[in-house]
Amino acid sequence: MTSSTPALCLIVDDDEMLRALTRAALECAGFQVEELPDGNQLVAEFRRLRPDVILLDVLMPGLDGFAACAQLRADPLGSHVPVLMMTGLDDVESINHAYEVGATDFVTKPISFDLLSHRLRYMLRAKITADALRASEARLALAQRIARLGHWQADAQGVFEPWSRETYEVLGLPRSVVIGDLKELSRLAIAEDRERVDVAFAEALRHGNSFNLEFRIAGSDGDVRNLYVVALAENVVDGGARFIGTLQDITERRRAEQQIHQLAYFDAVTGLPNRASIRAHLVQALALAKRNERSLAVLSIDLDHFQRINDTLGFASGNELLRAVGERFRAVLRAGDSVSLMSETLNLETVGRAAGDEFIALLPDIANAEDAAVIARRLRGALSEPFEIADQEIYARTSIGISVFPDDGASADDLLKHADSALAQAKREGRDCYQFFTAALNARAFKRLTVEMHLRRALDRDQFMVYFQPKLRASDLAVVGFEALVRWMHPDLGRVSPAEFIPIAEETGLIVPIGEWVLGHAASQLVAWDQAGRAPSKCAVNLSAMQFRVKDLHQRLARVVTDCGLDASRIDLELTESVLMEDGQAAIRTLHELKSHGFGVAVDDFGTGYSSLSYLKRLPIDVLKIDQSFVRELGTGGEDAAIVSTIISMARSLNLKVVAEGVELQTQLDFLRAQGCDELQGFLFSPPLPAAEIAAWVDAHERKLSA
Repeated sequence: MTSSTPALCLIVDDDEMLRALTRAALECAGFQVEELPDGNQLVAEFRRLRPDVILLDVLMPGLDGFAACAQLRADPLGSHVPVLMMTGLDDVESINHAYEVGATDFVTKPISFDLLSHRLRYMLRAKITADALRASEARLALAQRIARLGHWQADAQGVFEPWSRETYEVLGLPRSVVIGDLKELSRLAIAEDRERVDVAFAEALRHGNSFNLEFRIAGSDGDVRNLYVVALAENVVDGGARFIGTLQDITERRRAEQQIHQLAYFDAVTGLPNRASIRAHLVQALALAKRNERSLAVLSIDLDHFQRINDTLGFASGNELLRAVGERFRAVLRAGDSVSLMSETLNLETVGRAAGDEFIALLPDIANAEDAAVIARRLRGALSEPFEIADQEIYARTSIGISVFPDDGASADDLLKHADSALAQAKREGRDCYQFFTAALNARAFKRLTVEMHLRRALDRDQFMVYFQPKLRASDLAVVGFEALVRWMHPDLGRVSPAEFIPIAEETGLIVPIGEWVLGHAASQLVAWDQAGRAPSKCAVNLSAMQFRVKDLHQRLARVVTDCGLDASRIDLELTESVLMEDGQAAIRTLHELKSHGFGVAVDDFGTGYSSLSYLKRLPIDVLKIDQSFVRELGTGGEDAAIVSTIISMARSLNLKVVAEGVELQTQLDFLRAQGCDELQGFLFSPPLPAAEIAAWVDAHERKLSA
């Protein structure tokens, strides 16, 4: 790989679909990609392909990922190639085994395609740095063996024999400068290191001991160099002593180590500490706070609607804004006039960038929670003036979550987690504000309890409604079916979002009767439309994870549609990938039972889970629904277009129908039609509507098509 040649990523996995999806994502990210189906072929083909980085699955027939990685590391050409192991096993033993056989890193399935390319590039950057370091060390070792690079000798008083030219080059000094003994060498050390060097040399001369020492000098060119001195004390025949040693310039090694440390602990965009670094600081601050019985606070900070900057001005402008925001935050904390430090020598008060548009601030010593609120208000106030980005004035707002020790946790992880929870609450409160963890948790818990209390009575009180969203045939936009979606209208709470009550219904088990009610209502509505003379159509109904685990599910659902007078073939039951993957054999058995009654089966949100082709072939399914998160980005030039194309192609090879949900733009419609998608639904055509309004919409739509 050169600066002008894309990096070659070798994907080794027996799962054809995962390879295809990963290839699509990585090629869109600028990688060259090759694929192999098993570990044996990796060992056989590695020297021919010479990949820059390897994406290696653990569980494969024949030679598994662990064994393949071990054999790769035994090959001199494969000893340093970055290997990212993919595994569905997240136990500690498997992770340890991966590192023992030489894996560079590991990632658990399902894989986040958005983050995968960044992770691979980070591994490649680290390898380049490590390669440069190894090459530098090899050259230096060879020079020391052949040319006695930096070799010196001194008597028992530390007086040097004449130095070689190479020794002067190590020090960066002209030969006109005479260094007579160890004391004069000590004077070359920079001021911060000189006392330590004087003591070490004096101890060695006093006791005649061997020693090794690292210190810095300023050469005649003004550059600071890191020197490593190794000296062996030995006796000679006449009873005297002498020192034999070497001088090694390790400046480049230290720079490489600093670069690696910078990559590991500092954010590349803003230069601020990253989440790992902040956590390490927090651990130290917690130890001091506990010892001194003081409080500290963690602030989780998020820029409101930052994605709009990236979408409108581009990522370069977004990064420029992040740097400017970081500087303002740092200036607020640097002032520190309202927060006293518990140690004059350890100032851990800092701000870092956690990820994306999220920052973390650490206040290591506060008198009370109000001190944290004061800093939160100042951080928000620091953004009151606009930023000049890309010749435009950009205003930024922020939401902040606060956790306080000891009230909100005693460990670094708990405080970070609780600050993030408080941040989420601040966003729910409308953004551009700050929230403390405890208050947010109590308010959220109370609200959840209120929703659960009302939810238990909603079905009996007939508060639910079923809305229908039309599904259109992509080729001619004719209406071919609907999706049934439950809505809750409460007389006091008003319209309650499905995102709010569905998880509670799932947790409490109420989703089972609610789901059966939705199915019955949808089936009854199809029968009513049939009786009104409308063309027969199908309806998709969501099946939750808890419903799918109900004993005798197929009989219960068949009874519901039969009681309504509808044939089960008119209903498609939609399940997510994650539900189908929970218990593979049980899922296949349940699906066959449902199919035996005539129900159709659709995989909802396809592409966001495992997306295993080998497993998909075993499932008795009829439809794949492409998740709207992929549809949303179509036409923006991202990797989603390649993923959607791959899914449609895979579905066609398996003789499955493909439905795309969340279609909102004409460009998305055009792309999906061009790729051969079968059916579409989304706000471009119609939002979900009550049954009373659907008939009028269908009539208007058909008139529009025939016009």
